Amino acid sequence: MQDPQIPAESRHVRRLWGSVGVSLLGTQVTMLALPLTALTVLHASPAQVAALAAAGTAPFLLLGLPAGAIVDRCRPRRLMVVADLARAALLISVPLAFAAGALTLAHLFVVAAGIGALSVPFDVASLSVLPALVRPAHIAAANVKLESTRAVAETGGPALGGALVQAVTAPIALIVDAASYLLSALLLRGLPALPAAAPTGTREPLLAQIRAGIRFCLTHRYIRPLAIAAGWMNFWTQALMAAFITYAVRQLHLPASAVGVVLGVANLGYLGGSLLVPWLNRRIGLGPTIALGALLHGAYLLAAAAPHARPLPWLIAGFMLAAAGQGIWNVDAVSLRQTTTPGPMLARMNATNRFLIWGTMPLGAAAGGLLASATDLHTTVTVAAVAIPFATVAVLLSAVRRLRTMPASPTTAPAPNENAPDEDLALTPAT
Repeated sequence: MQDPQIPAESRHVRRLWGSVGVSLLGTQVTMLALPLTALTVLHASPAQVAALAAAGTAPFLLLGLPAGAIVDRCRPRRLMVVADLARAALLISVPLAFAAGALTLAHLFVVAAGIGALSVPFDVASLSVLPALVRPAHIAAANVKLESTRAVAETGGPALGGALVQAVTAPIALIVDAASYLLSALLLRGLPALPAAAPTGTREPLLAQIRAGIRFCLTHRYIRPLAIAAGWMNFWTQALMAAFITYAVRQLHLPASAVGVVLGVANLGYLGGSLLVPWLNRRIGLGPTIALGALLHGAYLLAAAAPHARPLPWLIAGFMLAAAGQGIWNVDAVSLRQTTTPGPMLARMNATNRFLIWGTMPLGAAAGGLLASATDLHTTVTVAAVAIPFATVAVLLSAVRRLRTMPASPTTAPAPNENAPDEDLALTPAT
């Protein structure tokens, strides 16, 4: 029997891993440095910091649906490279404005929204590329490796971000993320020249493609409950995170480096969770493993219970367990969606799914800001932590619960042409 991990070790998948790893390492720095720039340099209020978080995720709500149809009309490699270069340019504008004494809160909102807008097609394309690089039977093994890479980057990133913020100030720390996007673009240039999913002459009208993607996701027996559960978790996680950094800095009196350590060390849980997935799938089955991931995501309650005298052990334990649940969920949920979606529908499925589950994030961040203003930061963190694990209900009431193994793939995508020319690939305008 062939080792399912061997195809996932191809040079193309390694380049994708490298791109994911370096980009996420920088992104973790930005997730800490951007709100801390607003807090420490521009003296933003908790509501303004929450609004900044909402600005970064709003494009997933506004652009999510058309993104899949647009990505279908593009060559994925160049789309991802262009998005990386544009995100690097946006980020480098912050330290430049800071050095010139011209940095404003409006500038940060533009940067957050711009990076979010560019991330929508990039993420849809990257999710759609993986099934073209490995055979369907090896998708789960490749996703374990990708999520492990993500966990390693997210473990070191916040600690690096906290140290950089203290050493060189928050705006200057953003240079690291700009550099990570440039390196990611360089790695992506080595991917094969995969064609557009919808070549010219075979395309449906844009609105028809969008409707087909929505219909596919909302009627699919596995994708629909996963979207409901993930949307619920993302809503309340964003509500919690909109308040957490301000809560940690202003009420628990933690320095930026300590907040970075909490967020970074927590991702050891993500790494552990993602690596446990093959064992859990064998022991309890695919569906129960997915439900377990959703349940563990509610461990943020330990962070809400952290005493003011010694909060760090509670914060680290809560974030580590919640991250373990997220790692378990991501590996199996992403693999299940990719495996049960026909190749021509992948980009539209990923875009519609992102719209449904990531579109709740700006709403959650805004709700977190409103709740913090109406009550207090600790109440906001507690309410969100209590709400998150109720996502498990959507899994337990669906066909996902009964899955023991990964279902058969509806189609087998052809392997990429290793000898394809490495030319620049033009974006095709939508019709």
